[in-house]
Formats: sequence, structure tokens, C-alpha cells
Amino acid sequence: MKKIILSLISLSTLFFLLYTEMPQKIIKNPNYNITVLQDNGSLNLVSAIVLDYRFYDTFFEILVFTVTIIGISYFMKFFQPSKYEFSKPSIVLRVFAPVMFPITLLLGFYNTLTGHLYPGGGFNSGIILGTGVLSLALIKRYEEIEEIFEKSRIEEIKVLIPLFIIIYAILGKVFFGEYFINFFPKFQPGTIFSGGSAVMLNSFIAFEVFGGSWTILYQFIKHRGLL
Repeated sequence: MKKIILSLISLSTLFFLLYTEMPQKIIKNPNYNITVLQDNGSLNLVSAIVLDYRFYDTFFEILVFTVTIIGISYFMKFFQPSKYEFSKPSIVLRVFAPVMFPITLLLGFYNTLTGHLYPGGGFNSGIILGTGVLSLALIKRYEEIEEIFEKSRIEEIKVLIPLFIIIYAILGKVFFGEYFINFFPKFQPGTIFSGGSAVMLNSFIAFEVFGGSWTILYQFIKHRGLL
């Protein structure tokens, strides 16, 4: 009962905050030119939009993804672990997977750090990192995968990502008068740390997507043949 009351209070507070942020009147801006380099500092216009101008949309996409992963982890607990044995990986997988793993990690990190400069960003970086883990899981025994997953604490850490983003939003509201405002230094366009909060937010998103994909992979391997 306490959890239900706490959830209702949290939802009511959230809707109240969103209501107070609604514009009271529509103001037509005669200037439709978005000065990205001056306002944001990102060379990638898409990155500037999803991480700055329309970050409300991005945040709720992250939140929906997080809730989905939590739901998968919760409901899969009602299934017993599978007793099916994996077939031995082919020689192609045993040779190709260890080579693919470091390449995908490097590409994922690079894509995260430069997502505001070139095509890229947190979402596809998380998928790239998840693909690297998948390639390695194809040649590992289930017991090894389970040990890595449990020790990494990814399932717990990824739930904290929305909390970190909420703290970032509150700091913007308290000190700069607007939620999700990009208050980080913009620096010179074209440099790694241009774009203000772009690197930080892309890193959060990449880890969330990577952690979610890793959780799904682990659960499906654990309960293989039962779904």
C-alpha cells in the first residue's frame, strides 16, 4: 500500500511540474533560423535537437525504455532457468567474435564521444556496444555470461541513469530557470567538448541502451527454449 501511495504522489508531482511549465500563451517567433553553433555548439544538428531543443522527448524515450527493461527482468523471474545446453560454436564464431568485440567497443566509445560532431549519438552507440557483447556471448558458456553479468552490476546501475538526468534537469531549473537547459560551456564548435552537455548525455543514453540490451540478452540466454 505504501508503494502505491508513493507512486501516486510521485506521478502527481510530475504532472504538476509539467503543468506549471506549460506556456500560458502561444508566442509566434518571427525568426525561424536555428543558430545551432551559437546556441548549442554542435556540428550535428540532429544531436543539438534531441539533446537540447527537444530533450523532453528524448528523456521520456529513455524512461520508457528503462521501464520496459525493468518489466522484462521482473517477469522473467517467474520462469525457471533453462536446462538446455548450448551447441558448440563453429570455428568461424570462435575466430571472428574475439576480433569483433574490441572493434565494436572502440567504435561505440568513439561514436559516443563524437555524436555531436558527426552522425552518431547515444542510442546507436548503445546498440553498437550491445552488439559487441552479443558477439562475445556467442562463444561463452552460460555460466561465464552469468558471472560477468552479476559482477558488472549493470542491471542496478542502468536504473540510476534516469535519476542522473533528472538531477541534471533540476540543476538547470534551480540555477538557470529552465528544466533540461544546456548550461554546460559550449567551447569551440568542432571540438570534443563542444555542444555543452552533449558528451555527458550521449554517454548516459549509450550506457542505458547498452545496459538494456545486455539485460535482455542475459534473460533470453538464461531462459532459452522456454519462451
